[in-house]
Amino acid sequence: MSAFCDESLRCRVSSTGIYMISAVVLAPHQVQPARDEMAALLLAGQRKLHWRNEPARRRLSLARRTAAIKAEVVIATWCKMDNARQERARRKAQQTLLTALADRDVTQAVFESRGPERDKGDISGLAGMRRAGALPDSLRVSHVAGPAEHALWAADVAVGAFGAALDGTPTFWAELATGTKVTILTCGQCMLPHDPAPMLPALHLSAPAESS
Repeated sequence: MSAFCDESLRCRVSSTGIYMISAVVLAPHQVQPARDEMAALLLAGQRKLHWRNEPARRRLSLARRTAAIKAEVVIATWCKMDNARQERARRKAQQTLLTALADRDVTQAVFESRGPERDKGDISGLAGMRRAGALPDSLRVSHVAGPAEHALWAADVAVGAFGAALDGTPTFWAELATGTKVTILTCGQCMLPHDPAPMLPALHLSAPAESS
C-alpha cells in the first residue's frame, strides 16, 4: 500500500491554530488511475493542482473527482498550534499519521517536497521516530516535487476540503467524504478527533473517527 500526503495549516491568534496532514491511501493497482484522474483536472497553464488557488466552483468538482478514486483518506491534526512553532506541530501530526499508516500496512509514504532544508528537517524527525521504535523500517518515507507526482494532488484536495469544513464551509468535505472511507485520527494535542461530521447531519461517513 502507498500513501500520498500533503499538509495545510490555519494560523490563528493566541496559539489556536491547527496543523493538518492528509494521506490518500492507495493499493498498487489504484496508483496510476489516481494519477491519471488528477492529471485530467489540470487547466491550461497549471503545473499542479493547488486547493488554495482554486475558486469555489472548481473546488466542488475537485472534491467530487477525488472521491471517485475510492481511496481511504486519513487525516491527522495538531491543534493549539503556536504560529512560531509550526515545524513542531508538523512533526507531531506527522508522527500520528505515520503510526496510523504503518498500522494499515502502508510501505511507502510520499510527501510533497517543501524544499531541501525543510525536507531535511522531516528526515531528522523520522530518524528520531525510528530510533524510538515508533516507525517500523518497513515504512519508507520520501519527498517528491508537487508537479511531478499527480497523486499528491488528491491529498491536497482532501486536506483543503477538510480545513474548509473546520472553518465552517462543509460542502466540499461532504462531497469528498460521500462514498469515501474517511478516518480522522485523534489529535495528539487535545486527544479528540477534529471531526466535521456534526456539521453534516445528512452525511453518512463510511468509517468513524478513530484513535491513532
